[in-house]
Amino acid sequence: MRRLLTSFFFALSPLTQAADIDIVGLRSYSEKILLETIAGRLEYIQKRDATPQRADDAAFLVESYLHTHGLPEALVEWSLPGGDKILLTINEGPPKFLGTVSVVGSDDLKKIAEQFQAAFPGDEKKRAFVTDSVSSGTSRVIDLLTSQGHWAAKAVATPLPRDASGKIPMRITVNKGPRYLLALPKLESSIPPGSNLTGKLEGVKGNTANSETIIKIRKSVSKHYRKRGYADLELEMAREIKGTTLQLFFKVTPGTRFNVRSFDIKGLAKTLPKHVRSRFKNIAGSTFDENQISKAIKKLITTGAFAESRLEKTETPNKELDLTLHLKEAKARGVSFSAGFGSYEGVILGARYYDRNLWGRLWNLNAGIEVTSLGTLGEVSLTDPYFLDRDLQFNRRLFTLTRDHDAYAKWESGFAMELSWDLPEHHYTGTLGFSNSYSDISSNIPIDIIGQKNYGVSRLSFRQRYDRRDDPTLTTTGLLAELDTSLGISLGDESVPFFETTAEISYYKTLSENSRYALGIRGGFIKPSGDSSNLPIDLRKFLGGANTVRSFTERDLGSKYGNDTIGGTSWWVANAEYTRKITGPVQGVLFIDAGALSPDPDGLFDADIEVAAGLGIRLDLPVGPVRLEYGYSLTRDNDEPAGAFHFAIGATF
Repeated sequence: MRRLLTSFFFALSPLTQAADIDIVGLRSYSEKILLETIAGRLEYIQKRDATPQRADDAAFLVESYLHTHGLPEALVEWSLPGGDKILLTINEGPPKFLGTVSVVGSDDLKKIAEQFQAAFPGDEKKRAFVTDSVSSGTSRVIDLLTSQGHWAAKAVATPLPRDASGKIPMRITVNKGPRYLLALPKLESSIPPGSNLTGKLEGVKGNTANSETIIKIRKSVSKHYRKRGYADLELEMAREIKGTTLQLFFKVTPGTRFNVRSFDIKGLAKTLPKHVRSRFKNIAGSTFDENQISKAIKKLITTGAFAESRLEKTETPNKELDLTLHLKEAKARGVSFSAGFGSYEGVILGARYYDRNLWGRLWNLNAGIEVTSLGTLGEVSLTDPYFLDRDLQFNRRLFTLTRDHDAYAKWESGFAMELSWDLPEHHYTGTLGFSNSYSDISSNIPIDIIGQKNYGVSRLSFRQRYDRRDDPTLTTTGLLAELDTSLGISLGDESVPFFETTAEISYYKTLSENSRYALGIRGGFIKPSGDSSNLPIDLRKFLGGANTVRSFTERDLGSKYGNDTIGGTSWWVANAEYTRKITGPVQGVLFIDAGALSPDPDGLFDADIEVAAGLGIRLDLPVGPVRLEYGYSLTRDNDEPAGAFHFAIGATF
């Protein structure tokens, strides 16, 4: 029995003790960081007892690491002080670390420096100076410039005398050369391209020959043939430089054209299958078009009802495809809370309940309340993303709100309906809307100036949008144009029919890695049948604030009764912004605003033009830019403010 217990005791005892490695003499790195960095290589040694052979291995591993990380002459000696310890004594020798990288010949200073530094071992805080990394870093800089369209760019890296800390600074001298433009691309294929692709290829002629544009062209060629059913096509691309133009050559080998034999959907539990199957009802029996199917899946995901998707393709002996769409349903229901602040709205608090797959029909239900310093908004909306089993979005909304403006306070309640459709290939969205609401206005301003105080409004509207922006939230390049027209009637003590139209166009352009500009112009009018003073004040247009002429506070530009603005019926606003990156997501902005507001629909060109200039700081976040700005009036009258501060979330235009 004693022998059995003794055997059991030894079985539970470790056969060896782990070696503990201590380091002395290390100045350029902390011992903890060094050991963590090479922990994988030391793991075998640290899990066993300390022996001379393992101590020598540890010294070799540490020394090898230091030689490639800024200490090329480091010596590491080992000793065994006892107690299963390995002591490594380091003599660093003269260090060789990369110092500041300066750039001459380009305004993309930070980007070029980062590309060069990335070739050297280490991290942003400390990088080793390795001779071989100089040439690879220079190549990275040239690759960066080439990707921007400078195909003849040259760069020379020159080491400078050591700085006070002993590091080796580098100077990168850049000669960008000309910015190359694209010639008309040439395409070779046994299947001639369609007019759509031919038009796209003709449209890139004269554009900058940068990587972004070249990648887009290649994708367009690939998508064009895949859309026609050539799923296994082979695409080769070559280029030729002539003068300051670059010509692309595409060789397309279409391969086999597949037909879809069957289409199945798996993974539906809460969702009624017919509401998903209807989106793919014409797939089976058609030519396989991966782009078309991918677009349908992408729109399905945007409903919020599904978290993941995967398309499984099985090829049959007859060159047909059996397709299976695997879907993973998302958590559809939930509650969210929000908080914010605006220079006009003050504190903003909100709560919302949502169901993104109501009754398994993919309907999106939202019910929420928002409270600000101006008032309260409560609303319930229901959206059908596939109205009548088509690519139509139908939204219904009930709402009630209160607002306490300087000139008046109001209560409004009503409903609205919108039917929207997209033409993605043409970047077009159309929306047909109808709304009806009742408003109760309270104000000390006489009724012959403020218009009707108790009235209902019915409105039929048509909105058209052309959107070529790269990102609708944080736009850096692109074009946006919108036209909104509506017919309505205000019903109170008297009937006031009206026609309203607004139009806007905005252009965004990236100048460099760190800078961009944006231009925008908006305008419109609302024309009642009769005297415009009969139009209720809440239907009029107000200017001033963070999104119009920024030398005025919100709704403070235009004609006044006493100290209160009373709005207008025709208006225009123009904005120009120059934005430059400061650090990370922080941007600096310079802007000029101009605008005018007239109480007469036909008197816009007689109205005083207000002009503002200013600057601000922006923080780019996923929800949009957070803006702190100051606008100074360049056309100030005696009774007008010199300027105004604004804090807002979202783009100006």
